[in-house]
This record gives sequence, structure tokens and C-alpha cells, in this order.
Amino acid sequence: MHHQLIIIGAGASGLMAAVTARDLGIDTAILESNGRIGKKIGMTGDGRCNITNDSTVTGADDEAAALLRKYYGSQAEFPLPVLKQFGIRQTIDTFNVLGLPLTRLKEGLLYPMSLQAASVLDIFELALEERNVSVYLNNKVLDVTVSTEHPRFKITCRTETEEQVVYTSEYLFLCTGGLTGQNAGTDGSGYALAQRMGHTLVKPVPAIVQLQVQYPHLKALSGIKLQGRAHILVNGEVVRSETGEIHFAEYGLSGPPILQLGRTAAVHLARGDSVTVSVDLMPSRTQEEVKQFLEMNWGTFAHRSVAESFTGFLHKKLIPVLLKEAKIDPNLLCQDFSWKTKGIFNKILKRWDFKVTDTRSFENAQATAGGIATKELVADTLESKLVPGLYLAGEVMDVDGDFGGYNLQWAWSSGYVAAMALGKRIFR
Repeated sequence: MHHQLIIIGAGASGLMAAVTARDLGIDTAILESNGRIGKKIGMTGDGRCNITNDSTVTGADDEAAALLRKYYGSQAEFPLPVLKQFGIRQTIDTFNVLGLPLTRLKEGLLYPMSLQAASVLDIFELALEERNVSVYLNNKVLDVTVSTEHPRFKITCRTETEEQVVYTSEYLFLCTGGLTGQNAGTDGSGYALAQRMGHTLVKPVPAIVQLQVQYPHLKALSGIKLQGRAHILVNGEVVRSETGEIHFAEYGLSGPPILQLGRTAAVHLARGDSVTVSVDLMPSRTQEEVKQFLEMNWGTFAHRSVAESFTGFLHKKLIPVLLKEAKIDPNLLCQDFSWKTKGIFNKILKRWDFKVTDTRSFENAQATAGGIATKELVADTLESKLVPGLYLAGEVMDVDGDFGGYNLQWAWSSGYVAAMALGKRIFR
């Protein structure tokens, strides 16, 4: 079967690319290994699908530059030309046109008005059907060969009946995702396809991921949630900090601030660096303010034990662990507390260090850092510099974003820009 454009992968970037390309008049088909399109989309945002996030660009003079700060990769500026062409406002407008109005929840998070990820899949299924886009489900791509003649691309697939089928096209989009959500079919196979066509892979590591730490009392801390500030230290230097609800688990730390820091930890661990996460239990107070607060507390309740003096402002399960950390007898009376011991405890409240041994696996991560090297792509079209007619979109390339809808935004933006670039090439 032959089509002008074949898109490998019916995830977010592939779906946006397909709708955009077909609207331009390009004969478009999608090859998808699953039995339904957008399987990973249906699992995002706790089943609600966090389409994008406008908190960064609100009030910004240069929205694309503001949005760029939420993305990472070997080439820091690479996403900018794409984001300039298709940003938050274009995303909102596009989904309105498709029939999926968005609603804003806390901190700029934008979701389908239905608050159901299934609505996103249903809308794309309608959009593909209305545009007569051919969708070949249960087709696992095994190989791609490139010819200097027509047709340029030959794609060999295996169907659910183990039959091999060959598709051909003049143009090819790789929208295969990274290594997260492997139960949704994103198994990293796109990396191998691109590498066989001459591209380089920047080693993938988990991003938006929990941290595994070395600490003797993790079991006692498991289940605690608290508002705090977390810092990632690499070889003793703070490189990034995030504030919010921190979760303790038997393996280590989680919660939004930790997930944001996960990428930084993963990248530096892969390089062999020493990584520490430091937790500030009282982020709204300076070290001096913490000292004054505790002095007043201990002075007022001098007759109470040290353990009892923390009741009311520290989580109950946290108190015995912190006292062990500071080597303080919980039965010691506040009036007998030495200045040296007080100083130790003050410091722990502002800087409680945990040695990071690893991140959780790709199975637990929400995004992939690394991917196909962006230096081998044209930044404003996403066409391969090595294989003319080949375009990449979404997480398959070395671009990843922060927690909170930014990776989906990159999928929408890159899928749209690649399709528009192809349209300009074909119809110029």
C-alpha cells in the first residue's frame, strides 16, 4: 500500500501531524502497533489528560522564550523555532476547532472540558475519520529502508496475525515516542529505526520520575506528605530546586517537586556524579527565623519533652526519625536541651540530606530524557539533515519538558510544525 506520507505512531505528535497534513491536502496514513490510537494519551493526567500549561507564558512578552525554559536537551535552544510557530494559544485554538474546548484548573493546567482523556482520543478518531486518514492498527514496524528512487521509503510491518505487510511512501514521520509507557507500546523502537537510517542516539534516561535514596529509616517515613522545598546537589553544589508537596515512600522520595528534579538526578547519575537531594522542611522561614521559632517554642514549653515540643507543627511520624537523625533522646526535656544539639536540629529542619542512588525505572517515569540527537535535525522544520523526507516529532528526539503538560505541548507543537513544513515543501 502506498501513501504520500506515512506516520509511524498514533500518539500525540503523530495524531496532530496527521490531522494537520491531511488538512493541507497530503495523502496521509498512520501505522500504529496498538489496537487503538493514542493509548498513552488515555493514561495521562490521572485519566484526564493535561493537554498543556499556560502558567509560564501568562503575561510574558515573548511567549515562546518563556515556554522554552520548560524544555531540556543537548541543544537548549533547539525547541524555540518550533514553539514560535505553534505555542499555547495555537494549541487552545486548534482543539477548539477540532471540537475539544479546554478548561483551566490549578496552576495553569489545561484539560479537556469533559475532564476525560478519552474525549481527546474520541475527538482525534472523529477528526481522522472525517478527513479520510488511513489508520492501520496492530501494525508493528519492523524495518524501514530508504531508496534514492520512488517510492523513497519502504516500511515493513508485522500484523496481529504475524503476517508481514509492506507500505511505501515518499515522506516519513517518526512519532514513536520514548521509553516511558511501555505498556502503551512506546518501547523505544523508533530509536533503532532512526539509528539504522544513520541517526545518533543520546542515551535515554527517565525524566519526571521518583528518586531512590539511601536512608536507614525510609520504612518509618513511608506515607508522609508535607509541604517543603527540595534541592538537587551534584557533587555538593545545588543545581536545581523545587517547592511543593513532597511524598516519602519505602524506596525514597516522590511528589511534584521530586518529579521535576528527577531528570536532573538521572542525567548526572548516568555521568557518574554524586547526587544528593536536600529537603527543607520549613521553606517559608530563613535559618535564623527557624532558630527563633524553635527557641520560643522550647522556652514556652520547657517542661515538655523534646518529642512533645514538636507536636503541632511537625508530622507525627516525622518526629522520631528526625530525633534519631539528630541523635537526640526523645525523652529529654526542652529545658535540658544543649545549644550544640539545638543547632544540629535547626540545620536538619532546613537541610535534611538524602543520598540519591538511582531514579525509579522507565516504567514509573512520565517522560524520557535523551533520544535522537537534535543536531541532526533542521530546527524549524524537524526534517532530518541526513535523510531528506524523514521528519521526527514528539518524544523520539532529544527534547523533554517539565511536569505539568509540557511534554504533551511539545508533541502538539512538533507534530504540527513538521506537517506544515512538509506541506510547504510539497506545495511550494
